[in-house]
Amino acid sequence: MPALQGVFKRLLYPAALLCLAACGSEHITSCEPFGAVTPICGVKAPEDIEPLPKNGGLIVAEYGDDGKHTGDLLWYQPGSDEGFITLVSDDEVAPGAGDVLWGEAGCPVPRQLSPHGIHLSRRNKSLQLLVVNHASPDAVLMYEVLKSPEPGKPPALEWRGCVSFPGEAALNDVTALPGGGFAVTHMYPRQNQIIGLIKVSLGLTEGHVWLWSPEQGLRVLPDSGAKIPNGIQAAADGQSLWVNHSADNGLRQYALPGGEILQTVPVPNLDNSSWLPDGRLLVASFDSMLGLAGCFGAAEGSCGAPYSLVAVDPATGDTETLFHSSDGEPFGPATIAVAYRGKLYAGSFTGDRMAVIDIDLD
Repeated sequence: MPALQGVFKRLLYPAALLCLAACGSEHITSCEPFGAVTPICGVKAPEDIEPLPKNGGLIVAEYGDDGKHTGDLLWYQPGSDEGFITLVSDDEVAPGAGDVLWGEAGCPVPRQLSPHGIHLSRRNKSLQLLVVNHASPDAVLMYEVLKSPEPGKPPALEWRGCVSFPGEAALNDVTALPGGGFAVTHMYPRQNQIIGLIKVSLGLTEGHVWLWSPEQGLRVLPDSGAKIPNGIQAAADGQSLWVNHSADNGLRQYALPGGEILQTVPVPNLDNSSWLPDGRLLVASFDSMLGLAGCFGAAEGSCGAPYSLVAVDPATGDTETLFHSSDGEPFGPATIAVAYRGKLYAGSFTGDRMAVIDIDLD
C-alpha cells in the first residue's frame, strides 16, 4: 500500500476526506478475534512479512513511511510466549559486519533503518534477507540469516552490505535473482515527486523495475515502465518477474533479461505478493482506495478497511479469491499475506497489529 500512500495523500486526500463519513472505515481498538481473523497486536505497521524455512518463524518489517520514521526488523514465532523480538534496529543497522560483503563496493552503512519491502532467499549455502531501506538515498540492504543455536529461538541477522540508488529513486519492494542479483520496483522520481505523481494521475508511466547484479551493476529492466510498480516476485526458475502495478490494477509477468511482457492479470488496487505452497501467487488487494482514507498515520488499533487476498495461477492467469473482508475487522487493510503452518499471516502499512487468518489452504 505505501506505493499509493503518497499518491493518495497528495492527489486524492482532499476528496477522500469529503467522503470519509460515507465511505471511510471504522477505527478498531479491540485485539479480539473476529470470524476467521485473529489480530496479533504489539507491532508497528508490519508492512511486509517473510516466513523462515522449517517453521523457523516470521521475519517482519515495520514500515518507516518512506523515510519519515524508523522501523525495526522483527522475528515472531506463532505460539511462542516471546512476542516480537528485534533482529535489527535503528540503533544498530549493521550487526555482526564481517569481511564478506554481497553488495556493491563502497556502499555506506545507512544512517537509519526505515524499511519497506523485504525478501528471503537462498544464496548458495546461505540464507539471505534483502531489505528496501528509505534513508537518503534509498538502498537495498543485505543480511545473512544465521540459524539460532537453540530450537525455538530467533535467528540473528548479520550485515552483508548494500546497493545504493540514485537520489531520485523511490523504491518499494525487492526480490532476489539467480547469481546474487535482485530486482526492485521504483515507484516514481523522488526528485520531482509532486510533478511525478501528477504525471501518474494523467496516465503517464513514471515507474520501472531496477535490476542489479554483481557483474553488471544497476540497470533498468527494458519495457518495465508503468504507473507505480509495487510488489514484486521472481518466478521459481528465475526466468521472469511478476510485478504488481497498483495504479494500473494489473499484475504483469516480465521475461528476463529482455523485459518482454508475457501476460497481464487484472487485479484491482493490488499491493504485495507471496508464493503459496501450491505454486500460486498470493496478492493482497484493496476494495477501494477511498476506503483507506482513515488509515494513514494510524499508530494504534486498525482502520478496518476492506481487502482481499487473491491467488493467481502463473501458468493460466486464473484468479481465486481465498479470503475477503468486507469491513477489515479486526485487522485490515492487508498489504501482504504469507502461508505459514497451514494458515495465512497478514501485515499492514498502518496500525499496531498483524493477523492470522484461519482458512483451509489445502
